[in-house]
Amino acid sequence: MRALVTGSNGFIGSFLVERLLDKDWKVRCLVRKTSNLRWLEGLDIELAYGEMFDISSLHGAVKNADVVFHLAGVTKGKSEQDYIRGNYQATINMLKACQDSGGASKKFILISSQAAGGPSRDNSPLSEEEATSPISAYGRSKKMAEQAVLEYSQQHPATIIRPPSVYGPRDIDFLQLFKIVNRGVIPKPGGGNQKISIIHVQDLVDGILQTAEKEIANGEIFFLSHDQPATFDELGRIVADALGTKAITLPIPLWAIQGASLISSGFSKISGRPALLNKDKVLEMKQPAWLCSAAKAQKLLGFQAKIDLIEGMKQTAEWYKNIGWL
Repeated sequence: MRALVTGSNGFIGSFLVERLLDKDWKVRCLVRKTSNLRWLEGLDIELAYGEMFDISSLHGAVKNADVVFHLAGVTKGKSEQDYIRGNYQATINMLKACQDSGGASKKFILISSQAAGGPSRDNSPLSEEEATSPISAYGRSKKMAEQAVLEYSQQHPATIIRPPSVYGPRDIDFLQLFKIVNRGVIPKPGGGNQKISIIHVQDLVDGILQTAEKEIANGEIFFLSHDQPATFDELGRIVADALGTKAITLPIPLWAIQGASLISSGFSKISGRPALLNKDKVLEMKQPAWLCSAAKAQKLLGFQAKIDLIEGMKQTAEWYKNIGWL
């Protein structure tokens, strides 16, 4: 089988590339000339240089691919239009390139986000059948991309995957929590009681590959998560144990976070860079729960997340230390 992977040099993408190679797939990676290829060095892959908004380069990238794994996207933007362009319009361009290639059986797999579904209701895990209610610009742009892929799936094989929070080696988002806890502090934003679904990157890429290999996944949306949820307080304590660090808890009220977001947004306007903390992030923190159910993937695909949170966080902490990030 031949695969094209966008976002291949990123956290999740690089693990997917490695997993595909382990399964003897031929892998082509769509990258920019300026992309950091650190995690792809030494791998038996083909590089296709191109841009999401250079259609001619996308035509060459998708040529002869049996499956297109679309992971590239925008997670931090200065405006809603940035997210729409990077997540929706880029997906439209990839779908057009696939259609133009003339391969009716070419499969398209979109790695979307739990944000497209929105927060869970009544602390119950969200299912794929429930109506979506994205509350952020990022989530809305991912929902738009999903709709485009669902329309594409009426004539071509296609699948949508919504991961929740993803952690593991190479991740730079959870790294920030590890660094804070390593200094002896467990932050508890809003009391730390918000429940979230979470998955280790290796379990996620195994699930992604299952959707590629099974026809029953065509035209479907799947949440891929571990059955074990966690609160932010529990995450902090598990990270402290993984690091072997004694840490004190530090409650951070939401009003303080909201004030910090205003300052961050102000600096963003001055610097022209996306704010690390904005009103959407605060709104996400205010939700009681971000839970999703992997029951559908378990039933149709035989998917099962195997790495529990304690084991996964220990593995991640060890990797961070070995590479010198902690």
